[in-house]
Amino acid sequence: MKKQLLIILITLISIGHAVAQSGSIRGVVKDSATGETIIGANVRIENTSIGVATGLDGDFELPRVEPGTYTLIVSFISYKTLRFEDVQVISEKATVFDVSLEEDFGDLGEVVVVATRETGSSVAVVSEIRKSLQVVSGISSDQIRLSQDGNAAQVMKRVAGVSIVDNKFVRVRGIDDRYNVVMINNALAPSTQIDKRTFSFDLIPSESLDRMLIYKSPSPEVPGDFAGGMVKVFTKNTPDEEFITFGMGAGYRQNTTLMGYKQTRGSRTDWLGFDTSRDLPANFPTTDQLFNASGASPLRAEAGQMLDNNYGVETSTALPDFSFGFGFGKNWRVLGGKRLSTVTSLSYGQSFQYFQAERNRYFFPVPGQPTEKRDEYFDDFFNKTNEVGLMSNWMLRLNPDNKIEFRNLFNQTGLNETVLREGRDFVQRTEGARDYAFRYESKLIYTGQIEGTHLFNQEKSKLNWVLGGNYMYHEEPDFRRLRSYYSQEGSEGQYVIIDPPASSPQDLGRYYGYLKDFGISQGLNYERKFQGAEKDRPRILRAGYLVDYKARNFDARYITTYYPGFHDPLIKEDLIRLPIDQAFAPENYRNGDGWLIQEGTRRTDNYDASTFISAGYIGGVYPVREFNFSGGLRTEYSIQQLDSQNDLGPVGVNNTELALLPSLNIDYNFNKKSLIRAGYGKTLNRPEFREFAPFLYYSFEYLAGFFGNPNLQMARVDNVDLRYEFYPNEGETFSIGAFYKFFDKPIETVQQNVTEQLQFTYANAVDATVYGLEIEARKALSTVTSTPFIKDLSFNVNASLIWSEVFLGSNVSFQDSRRALQGQSPYMVNAAMYYINDVSDFQASVAYNVTGPRIFVAGNANNPEIYELPRHTIDLTISKTFRDRTTFKFGVQDLLNFQYRFYQDSNFDRKIDTSIDDPMYLWRRGTLFSGSLTYRIK
Repeated sequence: MKKQLLIILITLISIGHAVAQSGSIRGVVKDSATGETIIGANVRIENTSIGVATGLDGDFELPRVEPGTYTLIVSFISYKTLRFEDVQVISEKATVFDVSLEEDFGDLGEVVVVATRETGSSVAVVSEIRKSLQVVSGISSDQIRLSQDGNAAQVMKRVAGVSIVDNKFVRVRGIDDRYNVVMINNALAPSTQIDKRTFSFDLIPSESLDRMLIYKSPSPEVPGDFAGGMVKVFTKNTPDEEFITFGMGAGYRQNTTLMGYKQTRGSRTDWLGFDTSRDLPANFPTTDQLFNASGASPLRAEAGQMLDNNYGVETSTALPDFSFGFGFGKNWRVLGGKRLSTVTSLSYGQSFQYFQAERNRYFFPVPGQPTEKRDEYFDDFFNKTNEVGLMSNWMLRLNPDNKIEFRNLFNQTGLNETVLREGRDFVQRTEGARDYAFRYESKLIYTGQIEGTHLFNQEKSKLNWVLGGNYMYHEEPDFRRLRSYYSQEGSEGQYVIIDPPASSPQDLGRYYGYLKDFGISQGLNYERKFQGAEKDRPRILRAGYLVDYKARNFDARYITTYYPGFHDPLIKEDLIRLPIDQAFAPENYRNGDGWLIQEGTRRTDNYDASTFISAGYIGGVYPVREFNFSGGLRTEYSIQQLDSQNDLGPVGVNNTELALLPSLNIDYNFNKKSLIRAGYGKTLNRPEFREFAPFLYYSFEYLAGFFGNPNLQMARVDNVDLRYEFYPNEGETFSIGAFYKFFDKPIETVQQNVTEQLQFTYANAVDATVYGLEIEARKALSTVTSTPFIKDLSFNVNASLIWSEVFLGSNVSFQDSRRALQGQSPYMVNAAMYYINDVSDFQASVAYNVTGPRIFVAGNANNPEIYELPRHTIDLTISKTFRDRTTFKFGVQDLLNFQYRFYQDSNFDRKIDTSIDDPMYLWRRGTLFSGSLTYRIK
């Protein structure tokens, strides 16, 4: 595979460039009071000879304008002159302006209108990447519209060097997602998972996105806590023209839609993404009360009678996925001519998913001997997701030099999950096993920020400040799990419930987990430009600071149903043979001859944690002829604290670190179309709250427990980048680059040696190196041919080849103390072909993605590594717009329905051969066919 990718890299290097094609500016000039068109108004581009007078219908067109950004001046006798700044012209496209002139009853004056810079187009994103001082990749809202991607995670699959895990987590350059930092606009985003440091990008609807950029090399002004990349999500902010949109969509999923769907009884608010009936009753005994109650205390039976007997599995029909949304963009003139703008959208969606998964466990492999299975299970997996999303962004432009922005993003998601498992445990349940898991997960996330941007001294000085806040609430109320075995006793065999002798997370356990995350950050950035040798290449001084505080409160509780040994054993035999929806009825909890409740909560099931970061930086840009030097020094002082306890007493973390993070980036501009970048910088990677916390969570899905490690240390990373970039035409790019990273104490997910079940935790390795090659090409065929159909094609291809090596220490008990970095993929390929016909408003696209095998969980001397193997995905989309108002889309996601495959390295050779090594987890989700209809009122 790597040889094939090298051939692709060499082939793509040969891509040439062609002559850029021009665009145009057109529109109509009217009287603002009467609405009548104005004949003979003067329309010209400032500092050029390009100009025209409006025609009999007030219309004008400035043809053959080279792509770029201009100032447009519109004037007519007895009317106020209008200046439109930041007017962007795109190759082969018309920039449309409908102008309303106001009569001037006093002195003739001029009105300056700052046109909102178009940031979401493919041309604008490529231009932003070109002007960046770092190694950057990105995707535009233009590309997003050409797909059926419903959220930011699906969108990110199209970005160079990016792969997606579990349909929501992003990996940059193949490095584990915990090594990323995420910013929504200019404020830090929270970690959205309770068991690892990561951000769930599926929470952000794709229609809310303006663009997404991934900064892969460090610089002083960006946070230093990353090694893969800094992912910056920009949401839509101001409309160029006012609009109202209505949209709806539907989806048919292979093997799910219109098939049988199973779940237990939900609450009346599940459809809104949150629960109102699964919590413990208000008068349920506290943890201390149950711990202190004797085995014969009536409190144990009374507690069981309070619990909801929600074990009955109801069968219905899985409806087609559906979604609908509403949005609007509006501009107002307020406070004496100031401009207030908003882009606001509301979305709702519901989806169903069914698949069957194979899950296996094995005895410890013995070299040279065949592997023996410990467990073999087949899961029928059902889930239903309900999601409500709201984005409301506002901007107040006080004048051309000052603006204030207020952005809000809210998401509420509910997941109802049912897993019905059948199979065998070859040690304890040789005749057969049947297990159940009923889980509901609710997540609320809000992120908001208020930001001000101020220009001084004819834009020579710039001051930017931002105040951001995040809140997340996550709950898993009444996660019910139970196991049973097949018994042939009696005339007919039946499945018998396993009742535990003590508290157990697997058997008759009920888990209640609640998490609250708070975050607040405040930053200030100052920039001063000094005249350089060339007017358009000034020297720049930058300085600023960022203060970020995050806090988490986590509280979990385990309740176990059990049958005491001093109760009548014959009644127990009757209870454990009842159907599960009858076995735990309230009347079966009683003293002397029934079920009782036992508290299973441990001291480690609660923790409070916080991280405080104070960062400051100074840096700048210094051009020298064809060279551009940028860099500086960033300092980050952090305090990470955690308070928890175990059976031996308090468990605490109090880590204080001061990190000096220098960086230097050098650009050499061969000409206006090509340059080479080189950069070096230090970054770091802090442990996340969950990774610190000594809390054990049992994953029914992976048949494993996840346990935190309070002894984790911060990782430090050295980063080196080298990249050549070529921009043949507007919106086109070709780049090839190399990178190198050295990790001191990288953080990994590893296996622990425990009996009877898998257990995963987090640990620091000694060090690691990662290095690789990247290539990206964006090309429009309209620049090389005028042949119909062919000229409307364009493509975006990117690929990465990556090597990694971790050193585990000289005294480890492995045959080899070196292996690949956990979570690191050795290669990635993303490719997309687009067809866009502006005359017919018809568009189509096909996208392909694949990611190389990576270590899901690192192994040890007894437990081999578990690898996630490659998946090939193809997505198709077609789109047609009617009369500039109605757009219909049809899409096919995951056309190949390629299998998810997790294998263990049974022979410890640090690679996977599916004919030799053993499968751990296997499943297919099914192809999704979807259609959507959007109506836009302008």
